[in-house]
Amino acid sequence: MIVTIVLLIVLGGIMFARSRKIPVPEFSSQPVERIDLKQTVSETGSVEASLELTYGWETGGKVSDIIKHVGDVVTSTDVIARVANTQQQARYNEALASLSSAQARLNLELAGPSDEGKQKSAAAVAQAEASLDQSKANLSKIEAQASASIFSAEKVVDTAKNNLQLVADGEDSELVSNAYADLVNALKSAVTNLGNALTEADNILGVDNIFANDDFETVLSVLDSSSLNQAKNAYYTAKSDKIRAENLVLSLSSANDHTAVDASHLSIVISLSSMQTLLFYVQQTLNATRPIGNLSQSELDTLKSGITTVQGYIDTSTTNVTNSVQAIASARISLTSYNIAYDKAVLDFEQAKKQAEADIAVAKAQVSAQEANLLQAQASYDDFVAPPRNVDLASLRADVARQSASLSAARDDLSKTELIALSDGVVSKLDVEVGENVMANQDVIGIISAGFTIKVDISEADIAKVSVDDSVDITLDAYGDDVLFTGHVVKIEPAQTEISGVVYYKTTILFDHPEEQYDIRTGMTANVDILTNSNDGVLVIPRRAVLTKDGTKIVRVVKDATNGVFEERSVETGLVGDDGLVEITLGLSEGEVIVTFLKES
Repeated sequence: MIVTIVLLIVLGGIMFARSRKIPVPEFSSQPVERIDLKQTVSETGSVEASLELTYGWETGGKVSDIIKHVGDVVTSTDVIARVANTQQQARYNEALASLSSAQARLNLELAGPSDEGKQKSAAAVAQAEASLDQSKANLSKIEAQASASIFSAEKVVDTAKNNLQLVADGEDSELVSNAYADLVNALKSAVTNLGNALTEADNILGVDNIFANDDFETVLSVLDSSSLNQAKNAYYTAKSDKIRAENLVLSLSSANDHTAVDASHLSIVISLSSMQTLLFYVQQTLNATRPIGNLSQSELDTLKSGITTVQGYIDTSTTNVTNSVQAIASARISLTSYNIAYDKAVLDFEQAKKQAEADIAVAKAQVSAQEANLLQAQASYDDFVAPPRNVDLASLRADVARQSASLSAARDDLSKTELIALSDGVVSKLDVEVGENVMANQDVIGIISAGFTIKVDISEADIAKVSVDDSVDITLDAYGDDVLFTGHVVKIEPAQTEISGVVYYKTTILFDHPEEQYDIRTGMTANVDILTNSNDGVLVIPRRAVLTKDGTKIVRVVKDATNGVFEERSVETGLVGDDGLVEITLGLSEGEVIVTFLKES
């Protein structure tokens, strides 16, 4: 009986313990998926007829190319003009290379160590051994070079002493006299170029040679008569300055007093400046001239080319005179320079001796460093042949995602340097020229289009997501949801509109190519889905599954679904998409199961 009673007590205890088992928490879950994630903004608007767009570049810069002109017929996505995009192209190429590099690193990690890789890593060990031997040989080489550098520095000191003798006579030294002789030659050459430039200008203006422009005088500066008047006034000034400078310069020689040469130099500088002004106004006059009557386009181009040529001669003379004057100044200060050079040579000699000691010490340190590199190379080989860890793969995948986003941003910056036709139509205005600097969002182009548009009001909560040229899916109530049209955003009003106390921004959408069999009319109700962003092939989970704990984003990863066991894991998020989904850039892998809802006890 005692045994029976004991057994009953034990069995009862076991049954009681089982009845006290910890309950499984109630939760819902789903696996981490890899999909093409989209972010859209949906609104309702009405159809309107025709469209007149005025807009500009989304970025500022200097106009480098104009492809279309006023009156040209354009289709949507035609490139009308470009601003200089060297930097944007370089950033795009760099981002593309970075993405390729990140993808290659991920592919390499996924592939695991290959025989070739093992051989390469083993070769690195051998290379480290060779580098150690080389560093030891380099130590011997440095010791020999140190001795040679000390000898060379001593020779520089001797040369600096000799140079001091060249400027012993100051203003009458050989260096100063030669520099003034070069200036005289530059001034005389400038006089010749001034005469040629004045003649070329007179052949167009007909001031002194009144018969030179008889064939085209009546059409000269026909678009802007003020340019011709300014050019003639500048001609008289340039002629007067040229005669004054010529009288001073033609009598000069290298034997003249330096004061006389300086006076002639000032007169030439004034004359060159006057001539540059004259040629500028003559160029403006030709720009305002049109090939009419006896003046052909070829002849007009020849006149312009002639002015451009003499402008180059005048610019060259200006540069030569400036360089000659600078050479004189350099010659005058040579005494100081040579004194400084001598002092520097002495210091360099002392420094060479100190540097030799330092180089030998560095070479010895490199021997020690190569010994450490050998140990590191061996450790790297051991690490290379080890299998990849999940945390390493997650980091590499996140790097690919980041580089992809950087490439997308660089591609977007590059595309902003092109002024794109936002709709089919005719260019009605183009207020820009090659070489002109434009500001971002400066209205420079107008396009008149006969296509249908849709006007919608986008709330301030969504307007930051929407950009010009975003693609749009459109349905019309008149034809139902089965008939899908496409379009794109062409305009976003900068000023807000307040409706019932809520701030909206008027946005214009243009149909791309509405089917001819559908009779689209103004006033029809349109339902639009604007694609504002997308990422292809990314990991996604529901947004509600992402929690914030101590300032860090976390998710609950299911470890044992039967018993309701999960772990909290920190994550990084990316694009917030449709259907309540969010991109995961770091922290999760495809197929892992996460908690989307947990009923608190």
